[in-house]
Amino acid sequence: MSRATTYTGFLVELQRLITGDEANASNLTSETLESIMAFGQRKLYRDVRSRHNEVAFSSLAVSGNLATIPADWEATSVIHFGEHALIPKPEDWVRDYLQSNAAGDCMYFAEAGGSFYFAPEVADGTFVQGRYFARLDDLTDDNIAANALYQAEPDLFLYAALSESAEFFPIGARLQLWEAKYQRIVDRLNSAKDRAAYSAGRIQRQASTRLIG
Repeated sequence: MSRATTYTGFLVELQRLITGDEANASNLTSETLESIMAFGQRKLYRDVRSRHNEVAFSSLAVSGNLATIPADWEATSVIHFGEHALIPKPEDWVRDYLQSNAAGDCMYFAEAGGSFYFAPEVADGTFVQGRYFARLDDLTDDNIAANALYQAEPDLFLYAALSESAEFFPIGARLQLWEAKYQRIVDRLNSAKDRAAYSAGRIQRQASTRLIG
């Protein structure tokens, strides 16, 4: 288990695990370690659905039936207008629906480029609410203590980085082990989130101010 409390210490631990006693360990420079970490963090935030990186929002205003997706968004947890949770659909499905079912309370949404897209259409100025899974800032010595996901699951970051290290250093058969350990952590976190959502049942929501078409 990773015991690093600083980012610098984490990189030292990462380097030790990758290189072991390899004679060419000097080939693994600090720049290469940073690249491995960048790939690892990109991977883990794409895969993990955890309360530790779940963010609430309530101030996204609709304009032209679109609401801008937050810059740190990775995946939607739940989205609503103060009542039932909207059902996710592909963008093409929403477009087809709008052509034949133009009125009524909003029931569906799609992720269209950098925006949420709704069906039936939603009035301008309506505020969409919900939660999403965020991509937290890349780790540094300044922010590692504030990263709730790292503080809860440091091994997630360690094995995500290790599983991405094969492109930079010959790690051989260890890759399969590291990938398996990474996936077990991801599965455990995602399963815990699913169980929590099931146990919570219906959530309480604050109604949005909106016009019903």
